[in-house]
Amino acid sequence: MINNSIQQNQETINKTVKNNQNKMKTTINMKHNKLIAGFLLIAATFGACKKDDDVVDIAAPTITAMEVGPNNSKVAHPGNDVHVEAQIVATANMESVTLEINPKSGTGWKLNTVYTEGFAGLKNAEFHKHVDVPADAALGSYTVKLKVRDTNGKETTVESDLELSNDPSLPKVTGFEVGLNAAGNDLHAEASVTAINKLAKIVVEIHGNGWEKEFTYEDANIVGKTTYNFHKHMDVTAAPKGHYHVHLKVVDQAGKEAEFEGHFDKP
Repeated sequence: MINNSIQQNQETINKTVKNNQNKMKTTINMKHNKLIAGFLLIAATFGACKKDDDVVDIAAPTITAMEVGPNNSKVAHPGNDVHVEAQIVATANMESVTLEINPKSGTGWKLNTVYTEGFAGLKNAEFHKHVDVPADAALGSYTVKLKVRDTNGKETTVESDLELSNDPSLPKVTGFEVGLNAAGNDLHAEASVTAINKLAKIVVEIHGNGWEKEFTYEDANIVGKTTYNFHKHMDVTAAPKGHYHVHLKVVDQAGKEAEFEGHFDKP
């Protein structure tokens, strides 16, 4: 009986030890699992932070050197055109450029034009547009806005003033026409020019597709005249195929000038 009692006690002790060992293993496994989970959480957090750090905040487009009117005079006249130009840089590439002109108060001439051709997909470009001012445009103060939107949706807008006023002494041009010959190397331009203050010079500027050229005419039969039938031929052999703008600028001896625009395509 004593032996049986000793054997039973021994079995009880063995079971207790085994149970304790199992509990210790379970506790160790739980701690081990928690430790692994902690490491995984830290790694995930670090990875997320690293991804956040890798995201580059690309700057919004920039618009500089904005000019409105000849020599940035910020003045235009009904029945003539007004040129607007600026330098644009967009790290994320341009999506569009918008030009708006609105009266500062009351009613008046309004313009809202969106340009994509020649701008979309580019990182930098020169904006140079000539806008016809309607002959019946109301005189007064206007605001010119130039807005650039990039492919990330970021936008930049700059503003300038514009004053519409009458000046009956400005040079005038009627019947302005341009045409390219069949060979694609000779451009002719013609117009009837009137200048109360007498002509000083006539300038033709052609630009498009990264190519531009200027022709200045100060012929003896031009300078000092109050009327002149302008008809000239210009060599455009070097101009690549594409669409071109032709600007006819008439300058009188009082320093006043008027500018008009035509277009042609070189196939």
